[in-house]
Amino acid sequence: MSRTTLAFAAASVAFSLLCGAAHADTPTLTAGSPPSSAPTTFLDVKTQKIEGIMPDVVREIGKREGFDVSYQAVPFSALIPSVVSGKIDIIVAGMTPTPKRAEVVDFSQPVTAFGEGIIVKSTNKTNYKSVQDMKGMSVGAPTGTDYGDQLVKLGIFKEVKMYDSPADMTRDVAIGRIVAGFNDYPILKAQESAGAMAGTRVDDDYVPMEKFDIAVGVKKGNTALLAKVNDALTKMKADGTLDKILKKWHLAS
Repeated sequence: MSRTTLAFAAASVAFSLLCGAAHADTPTLTAGSPPSSAPTTFLDVKTQKIEGIMPDVVREIGKREGFDVSYQAVPFSALIPSVVSGKIDIIVAGMTPTPKRAEVVDFSQPVTAFGEGIIVKSTNKTNYKSVQDMKGMSVGAPTGTDYGDQLVKLGIFKEVKMYDSPADMTRDVAIGRIVAGFNDYPILKAQESAGAMAGTRVDDDYVPMEKFDIAVGVKKGNTALLAKVNDALTKMKADGTLDKILKKWHLAS
């Protein structure tokens, strides 16, 4: 038996013990997911279940690796504190692995990647092709996002306002408090399609500063669970299952 096989076998045993497999046929992990970040994660008001790209991915991972997932609606800014404190076992969201986050969270291999988009007031006919086109203006972004930090570091805006609620940001764009609101492009398009962005529009001419990987997150040092997640993701990429999920949510052609 190779060292790699031995290591994975040990991780599997540790995972079983961690999840209490000795006391239940199928262990259940608690996942934290933002309830209003469609299509990445969102609360379906009809079923009262967390749905979206990442929940679909993690449900498939659980199916392959022998665990169930119970979802809790957790604001994006509270995800890392929740997994660090043990309130949740796994972060299932559109979260990007960054050096700062990696200090307290272990991330899986990338699931997919996308960049930020912008919304502007529906009566604003200007097409902003880059952040430089908004120099000297007031803009907004969700708290804790990578591009929110980038916007602040650029130092070219009159104000970069941070929002815990995407709905509050949309409202401020609609009434003119800020010129543009930044969020994940797929999220903005999903909200626009659902008619949830009254008074605003997605500026499809905007080119993101960069595209970010998104991945599953677990508490630092939880190598057993991380090994399970990565094993399943590798197989899902190889057999086309991941691509099917991404196509379902219009993130792959």
